[in-house]
Amino acid sequence: MKEKYDLPCAGLILALGLGLGAEANLLLYGQKPGLGWTLFLLTLPFVLLLVLRRCGIRPCWSSLAPLLGAYAFFAVSLTVRSSEFVTRLNAVACLLLGALIVRFALSGRLCDLRLAEILTIPFSLLGASLYKATPLVTEATKSLQNTDYRRKSAPLLRGLLLSSLVLLLFVPLLISADAVFAKRVMDLLYWLQPESWREQAGRVGLLVVTFWLTVGSLVHALTARHCTDLPCEEKNLPLGFIETMTVLSSVALVFGAFLSVQLTYLFGGAARVISVPGLTYAEYARRGFAELVTVSVLTLALTLCLKAFTRRVGKQAGGFSALATVIIAETLILLGSAWNRMTAYEAAYGATQTRLHVDVFIVWLGIALLWLFFTLWSRTLSARFAVGGVVCILGFVASLNVINPDALMVRRNSLHWSEKGNLDYKALMLLSDDANSEIALLCRKLPDGEARRALEKELLQRKTAPKDWQSWHVRR
Repeated sequence: MKEKYDLPCAGLILALGLGLGAEANLLLYGQKPGLGWTLFLLTLPFVLLLVLRRCGIRPCWSSLAPLLGAYAFFAVSLTVRSSEFVTRLNAVACLLLGALIVRFALSGRLCDLRLAEILTIPFSLLGASLYKATPLVTEATKSLQNTDYRRKSAPLLRGLLLSSLVLLLFVPLLISADAVFAKRVMDLLYWLQPESWREQAGRVGLLVVTFWLTVGSLVHALTARHCTDLPCEEKNLPLGFIETMTVLSSVALVFGAFLSVQLTYLFGGAARVISVPGLTYAEYARRGFAELVTVSVLTLALTLCLKAFTRRVGKQAGGFSALATVIIAETLILLGSAWNRMTAYEAAYGATQTRLHVDVFIVWLGIALLWLFFTLWSRTLSARFAVGGVVCILGFVASLNVINPDALMVRRNSLHWSEKGNLDYKALMLLSDDANSEIALLCRKLPDGEARRALEKELLQRKTAPKDWQSWHVRR
């Protein structure tokens, strides 16, 4: 049975969908992330607010305001940061925030966000958009087939046909009269040539997809009824207190044994690495760091799962929180060790993009663990880890935008070169335009040689590369 939506602004929704499809063709098709992407993304919440206003619906500003602010930050960051990794994270952040904006546009409190919703909201919005656009588009198609509509549009169609015949007479004559006009007409008719058909198919596809998702998302925002899931009763949770405490105790004991036996090794710097035969900086950081960060992430996930599915009555809740706190403290020590290992690696070999990204990730993972600690011991915050988790995710992405990892990498490697005389200039040439100003400063310090000439040549090529206004970028 097909759903039918009685929306007072159905025509406006369809028109806005077509308008956004045309805007996507103008700003996005074949363009690198830049000004065009930012303008398109900033248009989307305005479209939603316009529809709500025309339908006489008051948005839930208490939830929308922080979401809209964060969304605008990451949308603008697409024009500010050109690092491929950071750009992808900004796009993902906009996708997540856009889904949350649709979810909380009409009802619900952002602080009541559930952990499962963080993972499911973007996909549920996509699914709802695909099928909720169908009834509206179907009704519009039927209205176009209406006899009265066809009767009114018939004169216009006949006029267009007659105009085409007249233009076929005059345009060839005008083309022959002026070469510039002829070139303009041929450029205008480029889309009729076979070599442009693939591009036109892509543009039509982008228009259709944008139109369909826009219509479906707006219908979903206006018609969805979100209910707050009530927490499961303790007796219905699948895990008992004894099973959970056994798991937590075993993890705590293993972590404690690891820390007590290898405490000096965990926080050993260069002297510790040198003192171990056959142990290099690369092996020290790689074999220690990766495992420690992985363990920290898994510990966070394990604690959250046990917290959600364990039956706890009376003093059992305190026992669970106490043991989970011990594990969190041990995990924070492991994160400190991972940070120290990465610092030693950077001191020996210089900074890279990945190492800087991981440094920031460790900080925000530690903040997430501290937030988990507060939710364990506070009744008012016990169900609020999800909103803090979103803040940590967005904080990680925002931090990368603020610190500019590519420029920071050049500064650190410049310092490494001044201290040790080693510079991997080929790695610097692979950095994004975010590093251009720092590379230019480094070139002034470098002596005349292969490294300086290569970097200056790379900067010149970037400066003279052709650009469309849609791809305009602060750093290009």
